[in-house]
Amino acid sequence: MHIYTFFPRRSRAPLVLGLVLLLHLLAPGGVAAQDAGGIAPGARAPVVSAQDLTGRTVPVGPVAGVPVLIEFWATWCPYCERLEPRMKAAHAKYGRQVRFYAVAVNVNESVARVARHVASRGLRYPVLYDASGAATREYDVPATSFVVIIDADGRVAYTGMGDGQDLAAALARVLASTRPGGRT
Repeated sequence: MHIYTFFPRRSRAPLVLGLVLLLHLLAPGGVAAQDAGGIAPGARAPVVSAQDLTGRTVPVGPVAGVPVLIEFWATWCPYCERLEPRMKAAHAKYGRQVRFYAVAVNVNESVARVARHVASRGLRYPVLYDASGAATREYDVPATSFVVIIDADGRVAYTGMGDGQDLAAALARVLASTRPGGRT
């Protein structure tokens, strides 16, 4: 018998996501694990679609010549909440050089709930909603608070999960590699 047999069908998805996150947190590396699973570093990043908070479809993924940071998050995720100041700081420092997206996973969420959260937090980077779950699947997202940084060549340069990620340092490395004298 599976553990989720004891839970109503509508509450299984958060349970499964929570169990995955718990297993990750118990693994070596704690809550700031880099290369935390999901899409592999070095892989070509896919272009996926998500919806903005008005329902308009927005492409998310590599942009020629521009690094991209994507955070997969949820309003109910405590690690996402603790990662938020790092996201805001990284956006304030690198927002002119890097395209930022926060993609709300479609697990126990609604567009209205995400919109209220964004308004109450004053987020200045684009926040999207993965209504179909396609973005989450394409990036093989293991749990919320999962961050992917794509370099200017469209390859995954960083993955990490948890509230202890040093996003500014990861972005600085990616940007340094795209400058003259770097690898790009």
